[in-house]
Amino acid sequence: MPSFLSPKQVARAAEISESTVKRWCDRGVLPFVRTPGGHRRISLNDALQTLKTKNIPIVHPEVLGLLAFSGRGRRTITTAVEELVQALENASPQRCRAILGELRCVGLSFAEIGDQVISPAFERIGKDWEFGRLEVYRERAACYLLFEVLSEMAEALPPEDPTQPLAIGATLSHDHYILASQLVQLVFRERKWRARFLGSHLPLETLVRAIVELQPRLFWLSISHVVSSSSVIEACRSIYDVARAQDTLFVIGGRGIDDALRRQLSYSAYCQDLSHLTMLLDTLPISISQETSLPVDKRAT
Repeated sequence: MPSFLSPKQVARAAEISESTVKRWCDRGVLPFVRTPGGHRRISLNDALQTLKTKNIPIVHPEVLGLLAFSGRGRRTITTAVEELVQALENASPQRCRAILGELRCVGLSFAEIGDQVISPAFERIGKDWEFGRLEVYRERAACYLLFEVLSEMAEALPPEDPTQPLAIGATLSHDHYILASQLVQLVFRERKWRARFLGSHLPLETLVRAIVELQPRLFWLSISHVVSSSSVIEACRSIYDVARAQDTLFVIGGRGIDDALRRQLSYSAYCQDLSHLTMLLDTLPISISQETSLPVDKRAT
C-alpha cells in the first residue's frame, strides 16, 4: 500500500481527469509535496479525505493499493460491524482488510471506524465470550489479528515529520489492553501529529519519567481495566502534576472510566471516544496552557 500517490493515480481511482487533481493541488484544496524532480505527490489519507469531502466515489480502489470492493457494493456501518465480527471470530485477516479498507475508501476516518465499527464489534465479541459462545483464545486471537491489520493500514499514512507536535501514551500497571491506544495513535497520525505508544502495563514512575525526558505536547492515558480505583486516582494526580509542570496536555479516556471514577481523577481533558479526541485536536490552541478553549470535558484540579 503506497504512502504517496501521483495525481494520475488519484484521477484513475476516482475516474476524474488528472488536470482536476492537479488543479486541486495548486489551489490548496488537496495537500501535496513535491519530489526532488518537481512532481506532485499526494498522501493516501489526504486523497481519501478530499474525495470524501467532494462526494466523489472511488471506483478503482486497487489503483490506490487498496482491496477491491465486494460485489455487493459499499458496506453500511451496521453491515460492516456484523461482517467484522464474523471475520475476527473466524480469524480471517483477508476479510478484515477488505472490510476496513473499504471503509477507508469511502472516506471514514480512523476515529469513525474505531467508534462506529471496531468498538461495537468487540462489544459483540466480548458478549459472545461472556455467554460461552466463543472460546477465550478466539477472543484474544481477534485482538491480535486486528492489531496486525491496523498496523498494515498505518503504513498508508504519510511518514512523520519531526516538526509535528509529539503525543505519547500508555496504560497503567495491570491494564494490558492495547487496541484502544493503537487507534488513538492512528487518530494522531491522521491529524498530522507524531505519536508514540509507550506500551501497556507500565508503572507510574516510568510514565512520569517519559513525560520529563520526551517533553511531549500531549500525553494520553488509556484506562480500559481498573484493578484499584485508588491507584488510578493517585496515578492521574501524579501524571497531571508532572504534565502541568512540563506544559503538557494530559488527556484520559477508556471504557474503564465511569462517571463516579472520572469525578475523582485529575486531567486536562477527557475524551469519551475517538471522535471527541478528534474534536480536541482540531481545536487545540497553539499554546496548550490556554486550556479554557478546549471543547471537550476538561478539568484542572
